[in-house]
Amino acid sequence: MEWVCSEHGPQKSLVCPDLQTYATIRSISRKVKKPAACLESTAAGCPHDCGLCRAHEQHTCLAILEITDRCDAGCPICLSDSIEDGRDLSVATVTSALRNLISKEGKPVPLQLSGGEPTLHEDLHSIVHAAHSMGFGKIEIDTNGRLLAEKQDLCFLLKEAGLSGIYLQMDGIRPDISLKIRGRDLTAIKLKAIDHCRHAGLQVVLSVTVVPGINTDHMWEMVRFGIERNLTGVNFQPAVRSGRYPQEFLPDRSTRFTLGHFQKEMQAQSRGIIRAGDMMPIPCPSPFCGAMAYLIVSEDHITPLNRILAPERLSTHLADQSNWENVLADLNGACGCSGECRPDTGISAQLPGRDFFSIGFHGMMDAFCFDIERARRCCVHELLPDGRLIPFCLYNVKYRPSPENGRTFHCGRRLEAPLL
Repeated sequence: MEWVCSEHGPQKSLVCPDLQTYATIRSISRKVKKPAACLESTAAGCPHDCGLCRAHEQHTCLAILEITDRCDAGCPICLSDSIEDGRDLSVATVTSALRNLISKEGKPVPLQLSGGEPTLHEDLHSIVHAAHSMGFGKIEIDTNGRLLAEKQDLCFLLKEAGLSGIYLQMDGIRPDISLKIRGRDLTAIKLKAIDHCRHAGLQVVLSVTVVPGINTDHMWEMVRFGIERNLTGVNFQPAVRSGRYPQEFLPDRSTRFTLGHFQKEMQAQSRGIIRAGDMMPIPCPSPFCGAMAYLIVSEDHITPLNRILAPERLSTHLADQSNWENVLADLNGACGCSGECRPDTGISAQLPGRDFFSIGFHGMMDAFCFDIERARRCCVHELLPDGRLIPFCLYNVKYRPSPENGRTFHCGRRLEAPLL
């Protein structure tokens, strides 16, 4: 992608490793569903007075609400640039924002409670209970896992309140990966948090920040780890120039790790167990924003679901879905064959006793690769305390408060010196 900046001159950013991969990703059929309610009027137009405006093309498939600015980790890489001191949202503010979300969307949608570190919020239990009471059935917390590892009772309390699972930040199972990306070895903490959450009946999805040259060669290792631990899935998210990051992690834009790179790496590292085409672009947003593969796991055998169900038909069911239970419910009665099927030959009827696992990829944007067309098609929205909804990547590069820049289009706060 090439453009000219009035301040910095000609610019370009890598969007795909090759033309064939680009054309394949771009060819995915989109499933468009407009927001139920938008701003009645705008002053400056997209993207300057977002909330959502009428130019936005996709409703909210996932809402992210940051209930605290505080974090106890101090990671050298942090999308939200969180620090130890900060503010917590009150329960009343959270419930007001959730009511606004329901009024705009027409019904509760999958919800992630984020931060900062949401487990630091003293009223997290009350917030989860309030959201569940309002009809939110899919509630996750984005967490570093420290308090969940220290306090097993907290996992049971949150499950009882209505929490469905956690989105656990874990970049690798090797200590050297944790040391390089997080500044210290957090492996034991992550493993303990996983055990506690699993015992409490909470789903666990691993959130892997991908840094080229550090953990890009170990992505299949994380998939195997998640499957062996009976987790729900793993989601890979490339590091971007937003928030806080060491400069040496992202030296130039030619090293950007895109969806096309991810598809090729997953095929190579899995030795063909997962093919590039198995990582299907999610049909709601721009196809470059994300991809998903659902795996059927039986003993030591792994089968991507699209090997059973035709990709176009599967794409229809993946649109607007957030978890495997919903996909299975929609696939009940669906079959991958081309002929007539009996009512009891649906995918779920064919797979009794099987485990299921998801692999996801979220192609984050920053100020150096920002594409307004992708932002307009975004279905992952930041829910602000005042009830406004803003596309997640747009929020990070334009609307997120920054210690140095305030509310402005910015590239993040770089750490010039190596941390180790």
